[in-house]
Amino acid sequence: MQDIKKYQIIDENFAGCKVWNKLCIITAGIMENPEPIKKLIQSNPDTQFWLSVKSMNRDEILLANSIGIKNVISYPIDQTVVDTYLRAINIDSSKSPASDAELEPLDEVRVMVVDDNIMNIQLIEEVLRGLGIAIEVYTLPANALEKIKTDKYDLFLLDILMPEISGFDVADAVKNSELNKNSPVIFISALSDYEYKIAGYNAGACCYIEKPYDVGILKHQIYNLLKKEEIKKKINKARDAFYAMVTHDLKTPISAEITALQMLLKKNFGELTEEQKEIINDILSSVKFMKTMTDNILCSYSQGNSKPRLKLRLEDLVSVINNSIQETKYILDEKEIGLRFQSDFDDAPVMVDLIEIKRVINNLIGNASDYAPRGSNIVLRLTKSGGEYTFSVTDSGCGINLENPNDIFNENVTFAKERKKIGFGLGLFISKNIITAHNGRIFAESKVNHGTTITFTLPVPE
Repeated sequence: MQDIKKYQIIDENFAGCKVWNKLCIITAGIMENPEPIKKLIQSNPDTQFWLSVKSMNRDEILLANSIGIKNVISYPIDQTVVDTYLRAINIDSSKSPASDAELEPLDEVRVMVVDDNIMNIQLIEEVLRGLGIAIEVYTLPANALEKIKTDKYDLFLLDILMPEISGFDVADAVKNSELNKNSPVIFISALSDYEYKIAGYNAGACCYIEKPYDVGILKHQIYNLLKKEEIKKKINKARDAFYAMVTHDLKTPISAEITALQMLLKKNFGELTEEQKEIINDILSSVKFMKTMTDNILCSYSQGNSKPRLKLRLEDLVSVINNSIQETKYILDEKEIGLRFQSDFDDAPVMVDLIEIKRVINNLIGNASDYAPRGSNIVLRLTKSGGEYTFSVTDSGCGINLENPNDIFNENVTFAKERKKIGFGLGLFISKNIITAHNGRIFAESKVNHGTTITFTLPVPE
């Protein structure tokens, strides 16, 4: 036993050792006979024990963890690592570390682990055991990339250096995935260079953990991150349920108001003066706009993160567009906005869900009318190229002040506040979901103060 001012190193004769420091580092092997060390650790509960080894392997790390060794570091010992730890515990020695008994199992949590070293994967599986986590492991990053496109995960644990596809590439795929773009990423790597850490955080990682790592710390890092994500999901679910309930309850009185106003305009209760008709028409336009908003909100919360459930049938897209023009006429008349529909043909057969496609077209016309100047024209165009129909809605309004105009299809992106209007930014988000579900594309072109064009495509039936 060698006594050092700040810590001790024990390399032999464990039995009968007396430990009086806050940290003890063991440099002898423990695989053949771990019992003396286990007894030593049990008899010194106020001391933290580390193991220092020349080469690390999974079995030794797991054994060390099972008998109470808190950390496994490389040999020879890096004095900086020890000093950093001792400084940390001297800052506040009154705080006791949390135990695994305090970790409640997590519900319905999926974690993807990507590492080409099976030993590393097995170690992580051992670390996460007992937390109720569903773990999917991939030693081939290419296979992981396919699953990222189709399945939702709550966390990604990634190695960096792997053959052909790096952990940075996998993180980039996560960030660009519709399902997983908001899921946290942790890099676990033996690369300790400053450049790699910065690159990891630039790739979107919320944490960068160096190997070798403290098993207990890693477990609590992952657990606390997932616990926060779980709480966030519950809050969002409760919020969505509340909004959906309130919106649903609003539908009945709004529909009643529309019916009553239409009865007035039909002279069911007597003649109206021209001034009265004008006022009632204004109110009716506002109430119908409220109905459109409540329909959009309900549609958004019914869809959630899943694709809309479509009831496809053969429809004539030209007729569908003309019907939408009639349904949105009240919005245009109020602002004295004209509408021109240009089509290269009289009929355009498509396989669509009629209600959902009309929702998209109504949203696009309504959105254009919100920002088109009074007295201007909105232009609708329908063309055919290759195997798809292309439909566009163009206004001459204020344009979109975004670096990427297609960001307007993201949920809750709206310019209503800037333009002193009412809106939640759900119409275009819903439209994108519907068009994508029809195997089409939707995109925007815009220039500030020169108007906006929203275009979507639908496949021509075979």
